[in-house]
Amino acid sequence: MPLNDFLSLLAQGLLIIAIPVAIAFLFLWLRQKQAELRAHLTAQQQQFIDGAVSLAVRAAEQAGLSNQLAGGGQSKKAYAIKAAQDYLDRLGIKLDVNLLATLLESEVNKQFSNAAPIVDDAATRSALLDKAVHAAVLAAEQSGLTGLIQNVAEQKKRYALDFAFKYLAEHGLRVDPAVVNGLIEAQVLQAKQAAEIQPTAH
Repeated sequence: MPLNDFLSLLAQGLLIIAIPVAIAFLFLWLRQKQAELRAHLTAQQQQFIDGAVSLAVRAAEQAGLSNQLAGGGQSKKAYAIKAAQDYLDRLGIKLDVNLLATLLESEVNKQFSNAAPIVDDAATRSALLDKAVHAAVLAAEQSGLTGLIQNVAEQKKRYALDFAFKYLAEHGLRVDPAVVNGLIEAQVLQAKQAAEIQPTAH
């Protein structure tokens, strides 16, 4: 076997071994950065940041699927950073762009690499309903801020209801509209109370 062929095969073998190690290192690094950030936040700030990051990733993915963004992954990342940053700024939470990008990358990994089968039981359905309502309220708020809808309560509520029902339908869950409406009202009230209690951070 010629030396060039041997070196080529050796390089390919090393590359095959190195890629999984590099990916594992990246995910470990993302988790460490996320843990460092969370150590300096209150529980309420963490909740707002988690919601903003989760929503921003979904919004960027949706914008990419509907061809609103050109440029692939980098455009979606920039869109997600801006969406999350705008929402957090409105809540008075200042976050370094690099840390926000790290959280977004971690969320992308969590949302799109979790291939575990979903267990269909009452607890799972309840968690799905809670997540749908929380995401719907955040999506309505963000859509009001960005001008996608009018930034008035009735428009945002209608948007949140539509969002929640679409989210639940995608996951095969049917819920009484009155229940979803009540849960959205409760989520909005909880967010308003939290915003009134929390001092503005600068």
